[in-house]
Amino acid sequence: MPSKGTPQERFPELFYQTEVDRRFKPRTVEMEVLVLGMMRTGTMSIRSALLELGFKGVYHMFEAVGNPPDADFWTNVLDYKFLGKGKKWRPEELDGVLGDYQACLDMPTAALMPELIAAYPNAKVILAMRDPDAWFESIMRSVGKEHVKLNALSPAVRKILMWFDPFYLGRFFPLARALEFGPFGPDGFNDPQRCKDVYVRLHEEVRRIVPKDRRLDFQLKEGWEPICRFLGKEIPSTPFPHINESSEFDERTALIARHAMIRGGKRVLMLLGVMVFVFASVGKALLRLRSS
Repeated sequence: MPSKGTPQERFPELFYQTEVDRRFKPRTVEMEVLVLGMMRTGTMSIRSALLELGFKGVYHMFEAVGNPPDADFWTNVLDYKFLGKGKKWRPEELDGVLGDYQACLDMPTAALMPELIAAYPNAKVILAMRDPDAWFESIMRSVGKEHVKLNALSPAVRKILMWFDPFYLGRFFPLARALEFGPFGPDGFNDPQRCKDVYVRLHEEVRRIVPKDRRLDFQLKEGWEPICRFLGKEIPSTPFPHINESSEFDERTALIARHAMIRGGKRVLMLLGVMVFVFASVGKALLRLRSS
């Protein structure tokens, strides 16, 4: 993703969205890399690095933003796994959603670490690491602060906003809650210690399941050398990507809100147009009845 340029160039997933149910699409490329670190572990930088190394498609949360029906699938997956709600998803559905991607990282895939390891036994695993305290501070400077705003809304207001923009808010409000209160428990980000314990436990589980010859424990400060050696790629001549995720998150959130307002405004105008048409039709009918 370009770090400079127009909003369309920097955040294409917000301007060129699709609406495709990908659950049963056939896989088009082999899944080669699972980056199993939680959000806010440098996933945008790693995503840019993998794309620069030639991997065809890296599934990140922004892929769901670009195709909002994915959010419906992930909400169902998380609700079933963590809360026992809804219908159990099938492995072919997961493979369909990820079928055009050779790598995946960040949430929501990070919440399915054991499932992904089992589903793609030949894929190499990169465990993106960060100090738990620094990780949680980063969460609360970005994703967490938006979740605080969302959780402060009454259920009635959330329903109104979801009606206002069913294309995006109607899907991502439920997903946001599933991402917080599924993996991190009933108190979500309001319980920092539990969140950090979950973070550490998930990383330990990956280390327990995946042998060392198939796993790379990686931190951004290490740069190209270990990741290229692990993946069998030549080291690029360009510096390793370092994307300021917090500032980009704020810009992206502002654009999401603006686009939701535009979509919702159009929806309200259409509704008003229908109401005007109905009232006008009823009025004409009443006038005809009176004159007859």
